[in-house]
Amino acid sequence: MKSFIRKKKIKGHEYLYEITPYYDPDTGKWRQKTKYLGKNIDGEPVKKDRGGKIGQVFEFGEYIPAYWAVKTHKVIEALLSSCSPDETATIILLTINRLIHPCPPSNLATWLESTYLSRLIPGAEFNEADLLLVLQKISDRPVAEVFSRMFASINDLSGRRVLFTLRLHDIAELMKEKGSGLFSDEILERELGVRIHYDPEKQIIAGFDAFQFQRAVIEDTIDQVASRKIPDGIIVPHWDYLSPSLMLRIVNAGCSFITRTDASYGPVLKHVLAWGEQMDHPANIRYYRGEACYIRPFSISYGKNQVHGYILHDIRREQADRLAFHKNLQNIRDLVQETKEYPGTIEELLNESAGSFRKYFIIDKTRGSPSIRTDQEEVHQANKRLGRTCVLYRGEFSWEECFTLADMRGNLEQQMSSFISQLERDFKGYRIERIRKGIFFICFLAVLIKELIVNRLSSAQIPEVPSFEALLTELRPIYVIKSYQPSIFPYRLSKTQKTVLSYFGGIPPLKGD
Repeated sequence: MKSFIRKKKIKGHEYLYEITPYYDPDTGKWRQKTKYLGKNIDGEPVKKDRGGKIGQVFEFGEYIPAYWAVKTHKVIEALLSSCSPDETATIILLTINRLIHPCPPSNLATWLESTYLSRLIPGAEFNEADLLLVLQKISDRPVAEVFSRMFASINDLSGRRVLFTLRLHDIAELMKEKGSGLFSDEILERELGVRIHYDPEKQIIAGFDAFQFQRAVIEDTIDQVASRKIPDGIIVPHWDYLSPSLMLRIVNAGCSFITRTDASYGPVLKHVLAWGEQMDHPANIRYYRGEACYIRPFSISYGKNQVHGYILHDIRREQADRLAFHKNLQNIRDLVQETKEYPGTIEELLNESAGSFRKYFIIDKTRGSPSIRTDQEEVHQANKRLGRTCVLYRGEFSWEECFTLADMRGNLEQQMSSFISQLERDFKGYRIERIRKGIFFICFLAVLIKELIVNRLSSAQIPEVPSFEALLTELRPIYVIKSYQPSIFPYRLSKTQKTVLSYFGGIPPLKGD
């Protein structure tokens, strides 16, 4: 049902309210949401400004890069294609909150009052009912899809797309249970599968899709590219227990793709193990992200189709991994040998002590009492894998393009997982299953805005500000002092602050009272 305006007379003055009927599935009844619009003056609502007391100090500086990203890339305009102005303001400010100072819904209004953002992006509704309605609208309607199309159109993005499929993990819960030792077969998948679009020509994230099941993400992506609904699409899928069978579908469909494989994947593993030390020669050294490495191409067969790949041997990482690997072996060996009066057998002790390293040990029963020793063949095979990662691809790609896009997919997956875990933690107690797609979309916007800021910062190359966190720290001391003519504090900015602000649009126009 549509919203309508209701008038109320109080002490001779007329006030306007927007009434929005909505169905409450919990009670099975229709209810109404009332929003105050303002005093009726010549038929128009005028709301009295309650923007704080004279002399009040507002947080400002650390929000300038996010405000620059939103305004420069017309994120508000893209959202207005499917959301009302107030809903758009709520979405934008909730996203910025998640990016800069995440807090539970009950604290959002307090957070907003302490910043100058409500003046720059007015209209947000952070009471519980309105916030949940906005998230439910995003979940129930094609808001994300419409936003993606409008964002690409408004920013004049190219037609080329890299399609990253993400496998999102509840890392926070696993960290509690497992510490830092995460294993891929212990990862818990979330209910929704996610795909992020990337424009490789403009080097900008271009869109977002959510699916009910993980498998549907890759299946739909293959269909979109194979049918040329997304012409020249490049698939960069996640690698998990479904991948070997789905890889065959991607190859048979003739799609261009890049994927970082599991190192234990049989067809790839034999090429990794076949790489002898004599193949590494100083003349063959390449550099990836400033680190010295060796690159070796290889090919494998999927039926009648030939698929190419690259192995990257990171020299420094190999040295660090080798040291850590052999330290672990020694620690396990010492622990087993020094444990006296264990109530079980030596095999039970070894199983309990070694965990995933169990395959590198053999129990020697040839002497008087059983002892353990390392399985030299298994250790030798492990040494060959240290510092080496692989990609498979189909299409015309250099080794650097392959690893860059594969690493970008992993980075986006990590960011999304982190944002989602934090947001769901703060929404604990709410019926998250009804607003899950809305939560995922907010987290996507947080990733999008952060990537826009990081890309701009990278192009600026300011030595004193090497990271996103350093950027926020540098700008955090900048405040707005409220008055009839609002002013910036401190009055004299540092040289670094001035340089940073020159890349992010300077100080936004302040609005007086």
